[in-house]
Amino acid sequence: MVLWATFGSTAVAHDDQERAREAAAAGRILPLSIIVERAIARFGGSVLDVEYEDDDEDEHGGDRGRPRYGVKLLTVDGRILKLDYDAATGDLIGHRRRARDRHVRGKGEDD
Repeated sequence: MVLWATFGSTAVAHDDQERAREAAAAGRILPLSIIVERAIARFGGSVLDVEYEDDDEDEHGGDRGRPRYGVKLLTVDGRILKLDYDAATGDLIGHRRRARDRHVRGKGEDD
């Protein structure tokens, strides 16, 4: 199941989803399903969250460039991957990973 990020309000997430659908229908970007298939085929696991960004300018008036999908995956070994895909080409343009368990041993525990 794919969930859309709801930073702010549900209306904002719905607007992102609608803009992505319209851009995919017009052929400007790939459908989300293709991006998700690529992410799972390459990294495995399951989708935790997806967001779509198509802003033409950043908050400083600079060009943000291409529209992108952000996909967050939980891998089978418990890592969380944050993947950035070019929405038009489907190319992976960035990624970050985080270990599931960040447990730090306290005093008195065996090494």
